[in-house]
Amino acid sequence: MKQRVASLMLVAALVAGCATHGPQPAAWDSPTTADGRVIKGDDDAGAIAANIVYAPGHALLCGGAGIMAGFVMVLTLGQSYDEASKFMHGACSEPWIVRPSDIREAVP
Repeated sequence: MKQRVASLMLVAALVAGCATHGPQPAAWDSPTTADGRVIKGDDDAGAIAANIVYAPGHALLCGGAGIMAGFVMVLTLGQSYDEASKFMHGACSEPWIVRPSDIREAVP
């Protein structure tokens, strides 16, 4: 019984959240994307929620790439420096945070 009530409450919250989602009125001081679209408040919330998982996950990926690049350097006695460098660059060069404009631009 408790599981049904909790499920109904979650579904009601989801439906209510989707029903109230609408375009934010554009004001002269509203932040905009590169193509002039207004960044909405839900984009800010989505960026914060995404960063809770994305930033630590990116740090783990970059750290793991550093360890693997170190192993490559040790195993090849430094002969594979370019490959290790590319490995590190691929894992650590992306943006470390998600911005609200990134979320807005992802939606068609």
